[in-house]
Amino acid sequence: MAAVVALWLTALAAPRAEQRTVTAEDDIKAAFLFNFTKFVEWPRAGAPVEAFRLCTVAETAFNTALDRALAGETANGLPIVHVSPATPDAARSCAILFVGDLENERLDRWLGAVRGAPVLIVGESPAAADRGAHINFVVDDNRVQFDVNAAAARRAGLTISSKLLRVARHVTSRSGA
Repeated sequence: MAAVVALWLTALAAPRAEQRTVTAEDDIKAAFLFNFTKFVEWPRAGAPVEAFRLCTVAETAFNTALDRALAGETANGLPIVHVSPATPDAARSCAILFVGDLENERLDRWLGAVRGAPVLIVGESPAAADRGAHINFVVDDNRVQFDVNAAAARRAGLTISSKLLRVARHVTSRSGA
């Protein structure tokens, strides 16, 4: 019996095959997400009041990197709370929603749930960019960069600082997606 319990405990402690460790790319994207809080303005009516909710639907490794980046940080004078919403509708209470590659199959549900709400939508796939994410991470020449859909952000009532737009790889300012 003791051998069975020991095997069971070992299996629980061993990392699962699908889990991966935090990468430098995770750390960089997490730092970007935190810094986006400094260069985006939310409308007063939709602005966070008690805590700044930064929501992610992403792999555990990315969430770990983000928790490290956010430790003790504030946004607009509010404590930042990292949340993983259980449903797309729950994401409407977020200030930022990051949808990782993990959720590509349900991407339209996440984007549709927050469309029109003052939620900065950040993705990391061409699908997210094409479907209306406001900011999309791109790895180009082994560097993490991002594209901005300023028109989509404006439709959500968000104002992206020209300082952030200047460091974006590409900015879309026309209406469309």
